[in-house]
Amino acid sequence: MAVRVLPSTWMKDQVCFLLKLMPQQCQTQYELGKVLQLLVGTEHLFSDGPDVQKLCVLSQILKDTPVAINPAVITSYSAENFQHECRSILEKLKADGQFAVARRVAELAALPVDSLVIEQLAQEMKTLKHTQQWPRKHTRIDFWKKCHEIFKKNSISNRAASSFFSSQVPVVSEHPTEQDDLEERHLLLTLVGHWLAREEPVPLEELEALEKQTWICRITQHARPEETRPSPSQQKSADVELSFDSLADEFSFSKLAALNTSKYLDPNGLPSKEMCENTLDCKERESLNVLVGHLLDGGCVHEASRVCRYFHFYSQDVALVLHCRALASAEASVEDGHSEIRALLPSAVLPEDQESPSVPLRKVHSASSLDSQSFMMAPSTDEVARNLQALTSKCLHGKNYCRQVLCLYELAKELGCSYADVAARDSETMLRTILASQRPDKCRQAQVFISTQGLEPDTVAELVAEEVTRELLTPSEGTGEKQPFNPAESQTFLQLTTVCQDRTLVGMKLLDRIPSIPHGELSCTTELLILAHHCFTFTCHMEGIMRVLQAARMLTDNHLAPNEEYGLVVRLLTGIGRYNEMTYIFDLLHQKHYFEVLMRKKLDPSGTLKTALLDYIKRCRPGDSEKHNMIALCFSMCREIGENHEAAACIQLKLIESQPWEESLKDGVQLKQLLLKALTLMLDAAESYAKDSCVRQALHCKRLTKLITLQIHFLNTGQNTMLINLSHQKLMDCIMALPRFYQVRRLWQALQYNPIVSHSWHPEAK
Repeated sequence: MAVRVLPSTWMKDQVCFLLKLMPQQCQTQYELGKVLQLLVGTEHLFSDGPDVQKLCVLSQILKDTPVAINPAVITSYSAENFQHECRSILEKLKADGQFAVARRVAELAALPVDSLVIEQLAQEMKTLKHTQQWPRKHTRIDFWKKCHEIFKKNSISNRAASSFFSSQVPVVSEHPTEQDDLEERHLLLTLVGHWLAREEPVPLEELEALEKQTWICRITQHARPEETRPSPSQQKSADVELSFDSLADEFSFSKLAALNTSKYLDPNGLPSKEMCENTLDCKERESLNVLVGHLLDGGCVHEASRVCRYFHFYSQDVALVLHCRALASAEASVEDGHSEIRALLPSAVLPEDQESPSVPLRKVHSASSLDSQSFMMAPSTDEVARNLQALTSKCLHGKNYCRQVLCLYELAKELGCSYADVAARDSETMLRTILASQRPDKCRQAQVFISTQGLEPDTVAELVAEEVTRELLTPSEGTGEKQPFNPAESQTFLQLTTVCQDRTLVGMKLLDRIPSIPHGELSCTTELLILAHHCFTFTCHMEGIMRVLQAARMLTDNHLAPNEEYGLVVRLLTGIGRYNEMTYIFDLLHQKHYFEVLMRKKLDPSGTLKTALLDYIKRCRPGDSEKHNMIALCFSMCREIGENHEAAACIQLKLIESQPWEESLKDGVQLKQLLLKALTLMLDAAESYAKDSCVRQALHCKRLTKLITLQIHFLNTGQNTMLINLSHQKLMDCIMALPRFYQVRRLWQALQYNPIVSHSWHPEAK
């Protein structure tokens, strides 16, 4: 019997029909979910069927919720219908408060979550109000900060975020205190501006209107009666905790690049003294004047200019600051300035102690810190510089900005470029340029630039370490090779380290540079260690000094000694100068017969090395008298030479004392040789002491030579009386045995004892 084969097309149609029919026959969402799981992977059978994979995921998301999938989306499936169904589901989930599930649905359907996130935050705010937590200040601060962070995390559209904060501005009037009301309103307006500034294109007019509103809050807050303002102790405690104002500072309008444009630096746009409008009352104008002064002192010149324009307010300091910049950048001349500014120029006389970062300066050392340094300004031959100095002298607030302008103007002249080019560069780039220049006064100029720009010590230290490393690694011109150590270069590097206020930071940055030094650049590594040690020594930073000594030991043992770089070993030793902690270098040089190199006088201008060398020989090589004498002679250390000769003579006398006098007399020749050797050494000791003006020691040795000479005379004449190495018990017997008074006197002078006087006054002697 033949088997009938069904047509494949008919079979496929029947399967598709069944697959579409099965989800429609499900009575519950559970059954629908199970069917969709079974149908996953059959999408290839449908030419225009539903996306089973997405429907299955949606079913899994909604399985623990009362929200059901509409069967119509399956029978008439399309991408638009699926998104429409997901929107409907979102509304139901939001109404039910299931925001986490709703977010998963929105992500699945690629729907924006803006309204969902905002609705969730609004619901949270209602909960806080219902639980009576909302009136608490820190609760609201945390909530607004959380809103910003959530918007940022979920990539909420800028307009939606700004609209949310804007909608909350009128609500803050419900708060109990006027102080909190103003601060919170200021914060919300600032957040609106922050998000609005992220729009493309930036709505400048809206931003300016918002900034004006924030300033109305600030002026009103400052103009309140003093008794209602927070006390200094309250302000200090508020600084420790997060406040509305501190949070608002994180999103300040002064940080918005869209508002900080050059048009706000044009002095022609400022209201003049005659044309200003009194839109504020007297108290508010006083408050605005104070606040604008704070802006100028903080370097917020753009914002100060904008505020003056918003309220048609005239500020002489703002006008002076903007005219300074306009003159320096050649955007305006003196004739183009306001009449009140032109009137200041002829009468502006600089005080003698006027501070300024102008290049032709003579520094007056007034304090150790850079902040307290003052500079005496020399008369400038440049008319623009003179006008800038005059305007700076008349400025009350914003004086430091004027000094920055003057500093950059002088710097631009020296670099041969325009003020605009120099001002466009960031402060770090300019400082790097100054440090890399070949000017002899670059360190002083860098210090002036740092003080006017307010660069952080950490940044300055990093740039100084970078420049020192660069110069150490740069080959000399003409030779293409790095030259050996030059004391003048060492002084230059030491001056570079003084550019930064915190020498400890410079030392740390120099040490951090060592691992990045190319392999084999041992000279550079050596100099970096020496400079770092100078920095740590200046600040008495013992931890840094210990790090340098450890690194020096590792460098010597692992690199310098194996490569026989004994010149660098000597440089490392003398550069650091901590000889007691670096005796291992003395041992190494002594072992490698390189010890004599340390005896070059140019290596030891301070005189500490020669003392360390002698101390090393005495402690570690006590028997090496040759080295001791060589060192002493090399450094013309006459006192040490005398001490050595005196000690050698005493050794000869001790050899005589080591056996009884009667035994020594039996070998008279040997005894005389020992005495003659002691005599010679003692004469040399007396001479050496005399050269170093050691009068007492020289006189003592001279007297001993006379006593030894007398002893030799006695032996030559057959007298066996012992004059040397006398004990206290034998002293009187010897004195009584001497036939001549001069002999007694010589013995007495040598031993610094007056037996005659003592004997004559003894009671028994009478």
